[in-house]
Amino acid sequence: MKEFVTESWGAVMDNRRSPLRHLDLASQHYFMQVLGWMWSMVFSLSFLSIYNFGLVWLAHLLVFGGIAFTVAVFRESEKRRAEIKAVTICLSSSSQCVWKLDSEA
Repeated sequence: MKEFVTESWGAVMDNRRSPLRHLDLASQHYFMQVLGWMWSMVFSLSFLSIYNFGLVWLAHLLVFGGIAFTVAVFRESEKRRAEIKAVTICLSSSSQCVWKLDSEA
């Protein structure tokens, strides 16, 4: 049973194994968000909590929005760090700033 649950979870939530794996990451994220909202609505309506649906929806929006923003910041930070590292690799620490007195005088 444990293996079945693990395999089922991986088939849906692991972007390397899900049916959406052939899409780019942005599209995968979009479709997973749409499916998440849809299932949130399905469960809210199935438990007859239509009166609390707005609060549940807002809570999901805050949590998932915060997670998406955090991931975006981390990825941007990694990109910038890689760019800076690529530039500084080609220069040693002694040659990063060169002052050419002869050509400036």
